[in-house]
This record gives sequence, C-alpha cells and structure tokens, in this order.
Amino acid sequence: MTSGMQFTDRASQALADAQELCTQYAHSQLLPIHLAVSLLDPPPDLSKDQQNKTGHDSHTSAPLFRQVVERAHGDPQLLDRSMKKALVRLPSQDPPPEHPSLSPGFSKILRSANELSKTQKDSFVAVDHLIQALVQDQAIQKCLAEANIPNNKLIDTAIQQIRGTKRVDSKTADAEGENENLKRFTIDMTAMAREGKIDPVIGREEEIRRVIRILTRRTKNNPVLIGEPGVGKTTVVEGLASRIVNADVPANLAACKLLSLDVGALVAGSKYRGEFEERMKGVLKEIEDSKEMIVLFVDEIHLLMGAGSSGEGGMDAANLLKPMLARGQLHCIGATTLAEYRKYIEKDQAFERRFQQVLVKEPTVNETISILRGLKEKYEVHHGVTILDGAIVAAATLAARYLTQRRLPDSAVDLIDEAAAAVRVTRESQPEALDTMERKLRQLEIEIHALDREKDDASRTRLREAKAEAANVEEELKPLREKYESEKQRAKEIQEARIKLDSLKTKQAEAERIRDLQTASDLKYYAIPDVESLIERLEAEKTRADAEAYSRRGDDDGSTSLLTDAVGPDQINEIVARWTGIPVTRLKTSEKDKLLQMEKHLGAVVVGQKEAVTSVSNAIRLQRSGLSNPNQPPSFLFCGPSGTGKTLLTKALAEFLFDDPKSMIRFDMSEYQERHSLSRMIGAPPGYVGHDAGGQLTEALRRRPFSILLFDEVEKAAKEVLTVLLQLMDDGRITDGQGRVVDAKNCIVVMTSNLGAEYLSRPNAPDGRIDPTVRELVMTALRNYFLPEFLNRISSIVIFNRLTKREIRKI
Repeated sequence: MTSGMQFTDRASQALADAQELCTQYAHSQLLPIHLAVSLLDPPPDLSKDQQNKTGHDSHTSAPLFRQVVERAHGDPQLLDRSMKKALVRLPSQDPPPEHPSLSPGFSKILRSANELSKTQKDSFVAVDHLIQALVQDQAIQKCLAEANIPNNKLIDTAIQQIRGTKRVDSKTADAEGENENLKRFTIDMTAMAREGKIDPVIGREEEIRRVIRILTRRTKNNPVLIGEPGVGKTTVVEGLASRIVNADVPANLAACKLLSLDVGALVAGSKYRGEFEERMKGVLKEIEDSKEMIVLFVDEIHLLMGAGSSGEGGMDAANLLKPMLARGQLHCIGATTLAEYRKYIEKDQAFERRFQQVLVKEPTVNETISILRGLKEKYEVHHGVTILDGAIVAAATLAARYLTQRRLPDSAVDLIDEAAAAVRVTRESQPEALDTMERKLRQLEIEIHALDREKDDASRTRLREAKAEAANVEEELKPLREKYESEKQRAKEIQEARIKLDSLKTKQAEAERIRDLQTASDLKYYAIPDVESLIERLEAEKTRADAEAYSRRGDDDGSTSLLTDAVGPDQINEIVARWTGIPVTRLKTSEKDKLLQMEKHLGAVVVGQKEAVTSVSNAIRLQRSGLSNPNQPPSFLFCGPSGTGKTLLTKALAEFLFDDPKSMIRFDMSEYQERHSLSRMIGAPPGYVGHDAGGQLTEALRRRPFSILLFDEVEKAAKEVLTVLLQLMDDGRITDGQGRVVDAKNCIVVMTSNLGAEYLSRPNAPDGRIDPTVRELVMTALRNYFLPEFLNRISSIVIFNRLTKREIRKI
C-alpha cells in the first residue's frame, strides 16, 4: 500500500512503531489509532539515551504531535489516555498474527498524507502530513474533543505555525533535535580535528594569532584570509580548529565550534524562488539560537556575492549575512584570493567593511621544507613508503624554481604526493627482473609442449635443450620469487604497523583532551612504544636482508632489493620533468656522452658552419651542467646570407634535444612589422578585444616552458616588439597582457637576421672563412640597426660564412 510513496526517516519510524504496537496488542488489523499513539508517545530511542549518558547531546525535543496539541491549546495527557483507552477496547486475536493487515481507514490515511505532500510541493511524506491526515479520522476526532480540541482547524493552524515555510526535501527534514540545517549545509572542522582527519599545521603561527585576535574583538570580529591560490589559507583555519580542540586559544573561543559552510549544497536543488533564502536563514537562525559559540568558515567567500539571487529582486547570500555581521551575532571567517577579493568583495563596501583583512603570504623555500617535514609522516602512512629528507629539500627547491605558475607549499606538497604514489604503484607491480624471467619460462614451456609432438632428431635435441634451459630458469626464478614475496610481506607489515601507530597516537591525543588519564598513560607508555619497537625491528630486518643480498651478489649492479619503497631526489626530478618537460634529472652516462658528441651530431646536419655549431654546443652544455646563469636563457643571433643553414641549425638543435625537428616555437617576424602587432605576441591589454585570449608567445611558453624560441628574420619586426624581448633575454621572464609573469628561464632563444649579408656574399671574400674586416662590417650593420641594450643581452652572435663549392657538393 505504501508503494510509490517516499517517507522521511521519522515518518517511516512512526509507521514501524505503529505496526509494532499492533502486534503487541495482538490486533488483527493496523488502524489509524495505532499510528496516532505511536506519534504522540513514541517508544524511547536507545541511541539517544546512550548519547545522553555519554554527554554528547542532553537536549531532546518533544514529539511533533505533542507540540501540535500544546500549540492548539489541548491537553496531551488527556489525549494520550483517551487514545490508549480506545486501543484497549479493540478486539485482540490469540495467537497474535505475524503480519497484521492494513485496514481501509489506515490506507486512506496514507493516501491522504501523500496527497498533502504533493499539494505542499514536498518531496517526502513527513510526520506533519500524517498528523493532518489522522485528524480527519472520526475515532481520532473523538479523542481530540476529549482533549479540549473541538476543531480540526486548530491542529492545521498549529502545524503551520511550527513548520513555517520549510520544505521537506530530504529524508531528515523533519528529524527531531537541533541544528538540522547546520548538519546538512556545514562541515564540523573541530570534529574533524578531534578525529585526527586534519593534517598537522606547521608554521603560520602569526596568521593564526591574528585570526584569534580578530575573533576576540567586540565589533567587526570577522577575519578574511587573502592570498594567492595554494599558499595555505584553508590550512590557517584548520590550524585554528586544531588549537580549539587542544584548548590552545583564549577562554572565549575554547568551547566554540568551527563550521565550514558548503555554499554549493545551499544552492543545489533550490528549485523554487525563495528556497535558497529560506535555507540560508535557517542556517543563520540555528547559529543565533545555538547555546554554544559557532564560528562560520566560508571558503571562497566571493561565491556569496550573488549566490542564490534570481536577478528579480531576490537577495543573495552576502546580503542575508550583513545584519548579523553588523550586530556582531555572527563570527565569520572568509578566505579568497586577492584578485577575487578585488573583483567581488571590494565592490560591496557595506559587506567589505565588516571584515578585517589577514594577508597570507607565500612561504619561503626554507619554510616550505619545514612544512613538508611536518607532513612527511602522514604521507608515509598513506602510501606505505619512506620519504627521504633529500626528496623534501628537492621538492621545495624544484617547485620554487620550475613550477613558477603555482605557489608554495601547494606545488611542493603535490610533488611529494605524486612521487610517493609513483613509488607505491611501482612497488605493488611485479618487478621487471621477475617479470622478464617468468615470460621467458612461459615461452620455453610453450616450446616444450610443441616439440613433444615431434619425432625427428633435431626436434628431440632442441627439446632436451629447452627442458634444460627451462630448469635453469626455474632454478633462478625460485629464489627471486621467495625474495619478492618476503619483501612484499615485510613492506606490508611495516605499513600496517605505521597505520596502527598513527591510530594509537590519535586515540592518545583524544584521551588527553577528555582527561582520560588511564587510557592516555596505557597508550603512551605501553601500546605506542610496542608498535614503535615493532617498526624498528621490521626496518632493521629489511636493512639486514638487503645487506646480505648485496654481499651475495658481490660486484653486481648493487641492486639489493626487488621492491623500491623510498622516495628520493631522483623520483622528485622525474615528476618535475614529466610535468614541465624540463630535463632536471641528473645527467646519466649516456646523456653525458651525447652532449660531448654534440658537435658531431649537429655538424652532420649543418655542413660548413663549424663556428656556429661549436658556439651553440658550448651554450647547451653549460645550461645542462648547471654552470650558466639559471635566470638567463641562452640566446643566439644567427647572421648570414639566406640558405647558409641558420634555420636548419635550429631544427637540428630541436631534433637533438627533443627528438623532433618540429618541437620549437617559431615566429616569422615579418608578420610583426606594425606596432600594434605586439598584442598578438603577449596578448591585448585590458579593455581591448581578445584580452582574455592571451598572446601567441606567452601562451606557448606557459604550455611548453622548455623549448626553442625561433624568431626568424628578427630585423623585420617593429622596434616595440623587440623591446619586449629584452626582459625575456635578461631575466628569463615575460609579462603578458593580463599582468601574469610567464617563466622563460628554461627556453633557448634563437634569432636569425640577414643584416650584413651583402658583405658576406662579396665575390672577393675568401671562401671558407670570415675575414676580420668583413666581421667588423657585419657587426657595424647590427649596431646601426639594433639598440645597444638589445645586443648586449645576446649570449652569442654567430656569423654564418658563405659555403664553399666543396661543401655545396657534400650537401
């Protein structure tokens, strides 16, 4: 009969209680009177009794039916006696039926309640719908009359007064107890800190103290954290939550709750006009009525500006907050970026003046290293790996140098996280040595199975060889499998012990907070030391096993373990190289040999330009070895007649470094002869069409920071375009039209020019070499055209000589 109907949790419980009551009295049919009694006097909730004993929630509200009767000026005690008398008069059945049937009157009540929920545009049938349907039953009306409620309209009016304009759009919408809106639309950060679900907060003491001072003020006690994305604004609030839990705050904040508002949940599903405002007012009302102090944290607070407004006179969330902020009834912490604060918050002066700014600056590299050392244990427990201190230093240093579009410590934490995840994935996969041998064994088994059918002598000979080879492989494979399984089991035991240690430390902190000294001392002096000694023993066994394996292998490659469970600087380097394409990994022997033979590789492609090839090779070797200025990219100006190999050398360099001759960013500077063409390169300034599109040069550099920039025929570009290249060649950075600084430290700048080509093409010029007089003429032509500051920033000016007939024949 209830098919197709959706009930709230309280309504479902009332129906179950009514059925239980019917079985208890041995009645054959479920009647409306059973439901009425279960709604007026429900059986005690054991879970709530347990909560009351432990002191979590001492407040339990009266059942809704009892509140309605009192609001209608009736007597709940008289109604209870009257309905129970009617219940006793009903005929009972012996033995009682296992599944009482629904009476027609009860079915009518359910249908009526369902119709009421649809009429009121509710998503679920709630307790108030059941009450309104029940009072239409004649037996219930007689009982209400005895309780001094002669008219059903009194019940309807009382329900309307209690419910207000609230909609039943979830199963818990009519749940008894306090703060239903807060439970739906906020997250308790102090509870998360109490359960150990918040990572430790290292540093940021000054920002946390500033937030505490602002919250303690009499008026305008609402801090707003402003900083770049990833600098740790939310972490400051998490640190405050941890301090509140540890009672490391002033007395006025010691008992407060820190709740994070979920703006998305507030807006989601608000189909009708005014529904969002109703939810927001409900949250604010519960904060105002709360017996304990509540601090509301709104991450990305600029989302409140315009949130929920329909554009037709509806109020947004920010305007709903203003009255309580002005009266000091609401303590609110906001967090947003500087750009969004300027764009959204500063436009509303009335909203902005109620907040006090707290600037959260990006930490230095040394501070980031301290933060990573504090987070190290959490990531080791999660991934089951060991993070070396060298990896932490490398992550902070490389993130500051190469991930310039992001902020510390977020970028460094991401490097550690992904490197640890990569080691974990590698460890949980079968080692390469073991996998190779197993594949070889399977191949031999297939071969043996095929040769078994053959009768000729050659096949028989090969069969014996294959069986002997398979036996040897099996013999080599057996100790490898045993070692792999033992290492895997040992790593699993270490990880389980670390997880257990982390859990015990959380329990110890909780026991110390609630003054359970017996439990705290047992954990601190017995359980935790036992687990720590177990971890030390397992790690010592692992080290001993690795040393024994190394001594048995002798002078092999030194690989002592099949499984890698340590995150070191090399793993961090690999992640940075994968993210940016910049080769920050250490120079391997093969790469060293390749760089030493660079002239040979480039000279095979570019014939007859030995000076140019040597100059480029030396600059690349300086950059890869780390001996050059890290902030200044190598820059070259290739001069010479057309067809001598200027662009070809650039393509050969791209193929040498990236294995792809097209892997370069090329600009034909003849397209940038007009002054306004500068906007194509770095982006249009604000207010112009295409401002959001970005520039061709800046966007290409952001996507591929390690690349070759080729400016072909650079002398044909406008002077304003060349001026922009000054900061690129000097400081390795360039600012786009939106004011963003793009990192260009890791690129290679190549410019080609035909200036002075007429001197190099003279018939009387000696073949195969450049005369000093001709070189000076070319340099004079360059100095006459380019600005001195432009030429001074170029690392090397390379003059391409005219090719001899022998070199042309070779080509």
